[in-house]
Amino acid sequence: MPLSAQDLPTWPEAPRIAVGSSNKPKLLATRLVFLPIWPRADIFPFPVSSGVSDQPWGAQETMQGAINRAVAAQRDAGADIGVGLEGGVEEGPNGLLFLSGWSALALADGRVGVAGGARTVLPPALAQMLRSGVELGPAIDAWLQRVGVRHAEGTVGVLTGGHLPRAESFANLLRHALPILFHPQWYDGIELHDVSA
Repeated sequence: MPLSAQDLPTWPEAPRIAVGSSNKPKLLATRLVFLPIWPRADIFPFPVSSGVSDQPWGAQETMQGAINRAVAAQRDAGADIGVGLEGGVEEGPNGLLFLSGWSALALADGRVGVAGGARTVLPPALAQMLRSGVELGPAIDAWLQRVGVRHAEGTVGVLTGGHLPRAESFANLLRHALPILFHPQWYDGIELHDVSA
């Protein structure tokens, strides 16, 4: 049985949860994760800078973008929880370029939890566009001759034939960051705030 709000007795019944972005899939992902825990949670967009490149490259930069968004959203909105979700790309073996993502939760007590998720291989033509300096959002739009893919199903949704839309992919990432919420004492000694945002 999954842990619930009953397992978090010191938390308010309707915590304020600030999402460090106005991107619709990121907001939906946050709702998918937190409304089953707190049905009355106040989940709202609070766009902040990621403090990293527009196209994060590699695990370190993408993870830092998620942390920066979570910490800045929690702090600047005065929220109980700040959520940071960041998509990026990572070089892999055999010349492959992978779509990747990271999530972070920043709690009002200063604790930060982070998680990384699955990697999806980008098609060579799309990878070439990114390696030439084009950001993924504009690249996928140009490649598909569409507008706003990142605000809809996202690149991962397109590549998986709609079986894993961007919101659900981000929700899975966010679920991996929940240990800091349910078991904070297990993570004493981990310092994640670089907050260059």
